[in-house]
Amino acid sequence: MKLLTRTTLIFLFYASVVAGAGTFVYYSLINKLYYAYVDRTLSRRKLRVEKAMRLYLHSPADLAYWHQLDHNVEFVPLRHLPPRRADRLSVRPMYNELTGKSQPYRQLASAVTFQGRPYELQIRLSLFDTQQLLLRIVLAGGVLFGLLVLGLFGLQFALNRRLWQPFYALLDQLHKYKLNRSQPVTLPETRIREFQELQDAVQLLLRQNQRVYRRQKEFTENAAHEIQTPLAILHTQLDLLVQAPGLTEEQATHIEGIMSVTHRLTHLTKSLLLLAQLDSKLFFATEIVDVAAVVRTQVAHLREQIAVRNLTVETDIADSVPLCVHRGLLEVLVSNLLVNAIRHNLPGGRLRILVTTEVLVVENTGRPESLQEAGLFNRFQKSTDSPAESVGLGLALVLQICTNCGLPLRYSYQEPGIHRQQVLLQ
Repeated sequence: MKLLTRTTLIFLFYASVVAGAGTFVYYSLINKLYYAYVDRTLSRRKLRVEKAMRLYLHSPADLAYWHQLDHNVEFVPLRHLPPRRADRLSVRPMYNELTGKSQPYRQLASAVTFQGRPYELQIRLSLFDTQQLLLRIVLAGGVLFGLLVLGLFGLQFALNRRLWQPFYALLDQLHKYKLNRSQPVTLPETRIREFQELQDAVQLLLRQNQRVYRRQKEFTENAAHEIQTPLAILHTQLDLLVQAPGLTEEQATHIEGIMSVTHRLTHLTKSLLLLAQLDSKLFFATEIVDVAAVVRTQVAHLREQIAVRNLTVETDIADSVPLCVHRGLLEVLVSNLLVNAIRHNLPGGRLRILVTTEVLVVENTGRPESLQEAGLFNRFQKSTDSPAESVGLGLALVLQICTNCGLPLRYSYQEPGIHRQQVLLQ
């Protein structure tokens, strides 16, 4: 989830809670204020009724006549006056003859005396229209509050998108950045100090990475030249020495051992240099390569090794499997997978090769246990039964190439003693 989306959701949640709680508090406050207003109105009317009782009413019939004129004023006879004559306020449902429905009324009840007789004066005020008015007021307030929240939310979203534009521009440039290309990474003009500091930090980091990259690239190129050239000369001199006249059998045996070590050292050097290039994320130009054709070529190159170990080869290779990849890396990948399956196979075992548009599979018979926990793809990881010429970098190179090319690599073990390497091509 993006940072802007997360902060927006937090603001939205906070605004929703405040809106809900605010609407409830607003309704409660308006309701309380209105009831206080109604109660003051009833108290003033009570004073006017008491004044009228003293000045204009002369008999109980006048009280009944007043109630007929105004149903909201009623005199209820009492047997005796209550000990406490404080006014009582309550909400009372009553039938309304005009609407034909029961409606809530706010009622003030007070004990009074008229011509020496106790009465309970009941003054009422309808709350029906009042409640609808309150709901409309609260609804209007809620709508205004909601519009305010939505407006603030939209304004915050628009401002954030505009203020964060330099960050997204920098992020887009970093996505397109290639270490092997000295392309500048700059932020648009901004007066925000944090983004300016971010730009300075990114520029410093990229300069340091460029410097390290150039030094490592120079070292790799120098190592490739300075190490491989002496090895090639040594190998040539040994070939000449083998062909020299008068060479004894014992001398030939020693020279053959030296040549074997030289060949192993040459292979080790090439593998280490390729690993260094892959680790440095050097740029490898890609092209459309036929995986099926590469596999067929590599199998043909390894026919002699397959025959020496008397292996049964089963192939199921599609006619054409195009893939956008660096040809040299793909050849190393296929070669190392096949060589590993041949070296660690059982004498007279089986080698199965499957190539489809979706996957490259290499299966071989081997020791009856899974190798997943044995550091299968670690560098210089060699089993006890590995041949002497193995340098322990084959599968490490395979994993690094797959990672560099974005091709998932899977290992699985199946009974009895079937080891499978899978490279997903899509």
